[in-house]
Amino acid sequence: MEGVNYNYQNPNTQRYYYTTRTYNPRYIEPAPRKNDDLQEVKAVATAGILQGAAILLQKLSQWCGNKLMQGKEFTNSENVKKIASKMLFDNGLSNKISVEYIDKKNVQSIAGKYKNYGFDLTDALGPVARGENAFYTDQVKLAVAPKNKPSLILHELGHAVNAHKGKFLKFLQNSRSKITALSPLLILLNNFSQKPDNEKTFIEKNAGTIGFLAFLPTIVEEGIASLRGIKAAKQIKNTVDKTMDLKPLKRNYAFAWMTYLIAGIIFGIGTKLSILENKNSK
Repeated sequence: MEGVNYNYQNPNTQRYYYTTRTYNPRYIEPAPRKNDDLQEVKAVATAGILQGAAILLQKLSQWCGNKLMQGKEFTNSENVKKIASKMLFDNGLSNKISVEYIDKKNVQSIAGKYKNYGFDLTDALGPVARGENAFYTDQVKLAVAPKNKPSLILHELGHAVNAHKGKFLKFLQNSRSKITALSPLLILLNNFSQKPDNEKTFIEKNAGTIGFLAFLPTIVEEGIASLRGIKAAKQIKNTVDKTMDLKPLKRNYAFAWMTYLIAGIIFGIGTKLSILENKNSK
């Protein structure tokens, strides 16, 4: 459930360009071509628009995240624990995945418990204890959620199920760790595919789309994890407590999924900007 936040411009970093040229009295330097000037203006304007869009999208993502954390619980914690246990049992994970509900009182003891197993989760558990995050780590085989927001555990157990349901879902889950290499790779490929007369390459035309598509597996996997949690909650509603109202759960998970959809768009923008910046720096 951990959201994603991108910052593509460091306001403390500026670039200064200077040139030195020896003039020959018999040499008359030609005036810059108007077409080149126009292309430069267009590139600067495009970069400005994209950066502005990224900032607005980041604010929208933060708003969605806040709405998620402010959303009310759809049922009591005991029912959530029943749903969580059923999810683990139905998927053969009861003895494979640990579940912890974190608050400020138990965060240190739980961090110490897993530190004894060789995993230092102290920093990761801090935001969970404050009610700001929930996560699943396949390395530790552990799903955690805030004690005051237990329904988030169902989404995290959805990730746990995905991790054990075949290579394709595992690929979707692991893809997010690979996308950071996309921009450098595209820049390298674009440098080798330059066209005459400053004509745009395929990568320059489609960098934003390529970036979004690279992030798409993460968006899909996040959605599947939420749908698994909602499906399990619906089963308990039908068999244990028909008074459950699943609307708050669906609403909260929709806001969570929106943060990933927005992150994908921002990642596409960032990919486009990296290509523009590299080309304009030459």
